[in-house]
Amino acid sequence: MAQLSKYPMDKQLEERMYEVFYQTLADLKTSESVQEFLCDLLSKSEQTMLAKRLAIAVLLVKGANYAYIRDVLKVSTSTVVAVHSWLESGGVGYQRAIDRLIRQEKTEAFLDTIEEVIERITIPRPHTDWRKARSETWQRRQIVRNKRAL
Repeated sequence: MAQLSKYPMDKQLEERMYEVFYQTLADLKTSESVQEFLCDLLSKSEQTMLAKRLAIAVLLVKGANYAYIRDVLKVSTSTVVAVHSWLESGGVGYQRAIDRLIRQEKTEAFLDTIEEVIERITIPRPHTDWRKARSETWQRRQIVRNKRAL
């Protein structure tokens, strides 16, 4: 658990400190740079805790029940209740991030479906090396996904 100093900090300094922290996060452009920053900043257990809270929130929004979330993510019911309370009490930032994740997930699923349909209706050329063709298709998908992640 994080330890906070019992000595009060100057309010203006505290506000500026948060401002710099939030701007630093906003300025990180790629998931790799965010990962590097957070790995340097947070302990492994803090990273796990934050990732699990986000996963709990996503599963709750998708309609998963408490028991399922508890069993899959190996968290306590009280943690699930706490995240649910944050969502219910108007966690605007939480909700916005989750909505973005779900939209991205649906977009990726849609694009994968379109790509599969195109592959099915494309007339294969005689003597096609199917293993090579499938590998190339998989590689193209990975490139597209990586570009979307940026």
